Amino acid sequence: MNRLLPAVLACHFLAAFTVLGMPLFMPRLVAEFGLAQTSPWVGVLYSLPAVLTALSAPLWGRFADHFGRRVSLLRALAGLSLAFLLAGMAPSLSWFTLALMLQGLFGGTLAAANGYLAVNLSREQLAHALGWTQFTARLALVCAPVGLGLLADAFSVRQLYLWLALLPLLALGLALKLPGEGQSVTTAASSTGDNAVPSHWLWAAMGLQFLFFFAMVATFPYFLPYAEDLIAEPALIGLIYSLPHLVYLLAQPLAHRLQLGWRPALAWGLALQLLACLWQFQLHSLPALLAARLLFGLGIWLGFQGMNPLIGRLTRSHNAGRWFGKLDAVGKAAGVLGGLVAAWLSAGFGPHTPFVAAALACAGGLLLLNFFTMETRTDGHPTHLNPPLK
Repeated sequence: MNRLLPAVLACHFLAAFTVLGMPLFMPRLVAEFGLAQTSPWVGVLYSLPAVLTALSAPLWGRFADHFGRRVSLLRALAGLSLAFLLAGMAPSLSWFTLALMLQGLFGGTLAAANGYLAVNLSREQLAHALGWTQFTARLALVCAPVGLGLLADAFSVRQLYLWLALLPLLALGLALKLPGEGQSVTTAASSTGDNAVPSHWLWAAMGLQFLFFFAMVATFPYFLPYAEDLIAEPALIGLIYSLPHLVYLLAQPLAHRLQLGWRPALAWGLALQLLACLWQFQLHSLPALLAARLLFGLGIWLGFQGMNPLIGRLTRSHNAGRWFGKLDAVGKAAGVLGGLVAAWLSAGFGPHTPFVAAALACAGGLLLLNFFTMETRTDGHPTHLNPPLK
């Protein structure tokens, strides 16, 4: 694990940096094709890769289980590099749209990386590793907009796409040096067994993931107009927007000190997110907003400390590709639906109302968690579900 995980995390960070920085520049990109920066094409292009990733992820999961998870990781990185190369060369909006479709159809680096880790690590190690793949995603989410923003005045958006195509290509070179499945010292199958998992456990876990991701994403798209009522400086709005991700980055190195089990951690995470969302819905001062964003970030971090061990326990090496493909599809679907709900609520009731939708999703997650209590044997295997709590 000591050598394997850093290499996979480096691949994931390069891919995440490539993808997560560019949506910010979609308005400027459509302007390069002669459209207004407020064109509906901005929303279409923003959501298109996520929609297609949600649709294609289960298929790539089956591909990974059949041809190998390392092969699937190589496929995802090569597809991302090709898509960004085509986007950078796009002479028209239709060409660029095709490139984004390829990005969505042939991407899915996070699911591919997690699937590869699942067959090369024990379930306990996998739960730890999933926390760090989320760390690299949030590090990219914080770094990419800033880094690309510094380059935006020197290059056109399409030129940035060309430069970014080199990053997944570099990650592809790193991934080529990774060991194949079964060549690492510890494998999930050999260390903890590979018994079948009841399907209702998997559906419950996917339901929790959907609600957890929806609660996060629904609060993001319209944070700028929401915060403008309290803050005049765009740079400060950007910093406060990023605070939950910064909390995750600061807290994750301390995760090994957390003594909570997966269920209490997830329950606390959802409860703190719910409280933070209701607070943000009705607050009226900058100090309160700062405190609410910090609380929201702590809820996200604790939520992942619960979700990751749960996912690790439910992972089986024989179908790890399909399992993480489904989880990726659920996460992307939650993001797309969260964005649509936020757009509808903001247009009809104001930019503060998506926080209510996020709070309801957290409440739904707590309700579902109440019926999904997993007991474990001393070896860490799930045995049965408890009855609903009274």
